[in-house]
Amino acid sequence: MLKIGILGSDNSHAERFSEILNRPDHPSYQADADARVVAIWGEDPERTRQVAEHGHIDAIVPRPEEMLGRVDAVFCVTRHGGRHLELVRPFLQAGVPTFIDKPLATTGADARAIVQLAAQSGAPFTSFSTVRFSQDAQRFLATARQLGGVRAGIYTGPATRRNPYGGAIFYAIHSIELMLMTQGTGVEWVHALEGPAVDDQGNGTVVVLCAWPDGATGTLELTVDAKYAFRATALGREGVHSVTLDISDCYREGMKRILACLRGGGSPVEPAEMVEAVQIGQAIDLSVDRGQRIYLREL
Repeated sequence: MLKIGILGSDNSHAERFSEILNRPDHPSYQADADARVVAIWGEDPERTRQVAEHGHIDAIVPRPEEMLGRVDAVFCVTRHGGRHLELVRPFLQAGVPTFIDKPLATTGADARAIVQLAAQSGAPFTSFSTVRFSQDAQRFLATARQLGGVRAGIYTGPATRRNPYGGAIFYAIHSIELMLMTQGTGVEWVHALEGPAVDDQGNGTVVVLCAWPDGATGTLELTVDAKYAFRATALGREGVHSVTLDISDCYREGMKRILACLRGGGSPVEPAEMVEAVQIGQAIDLSVDRGQRIYLREL
């Protein structure tokens, strides 16, 4: 059985993942996973205790490094992507298989550093939004690939720029990954505009134009006060496909890919795509703040 440690208790994903692996009484439980969350670390003792109790996690450790030698793999799920590099560094250096929940990081520099650490140690490693592996998202991708080449895409989902978790990328990463999954990497520049404030923090809907050198574009519509939903549209040379995604199975489907990777099966997302997704998220905030186009090569 694969023994897993969770880094971070502030994220609801700590509960979702432990339900899948530890709770036979839960509808999401994967009986054939042959894996269990055996330890958790979190900064807030009470919140960590609650997650451990809910997820039937046996051990709470006072410091992340105390999991070394006690677990076979780690999931880093702390919400703020800017914390991920420091948290996973000792595990990747020790060759511990590692999954980093979305977003991988909040800057291109941190994302590249994490990828380099994993490559140097040879540790199995992956990072992604589980939304992309929902069955609906995968069906959308399969159809988009039959459109003769996607020339324009529109991806709608929730996100805010002003939050305690590193800016737009914290939630925009879901829509960013849907775009890159569908249209591929190689975005040259990003230009983002924010609409009027619609909440107490001053957040407005953000519309982001992402451009490839060959003229293809992807538009991200990042909503604040609209219904919580993810929608994807692909406009190809030979057809159009648009769908509102049912992502209710994303944690279960994502877990299958996570465990396969950590057992040595390879990452389902290429490291270059992981890094580019972070660069786009970083560019969104920079573009709005500066009022100009941001080239990814600068990040």
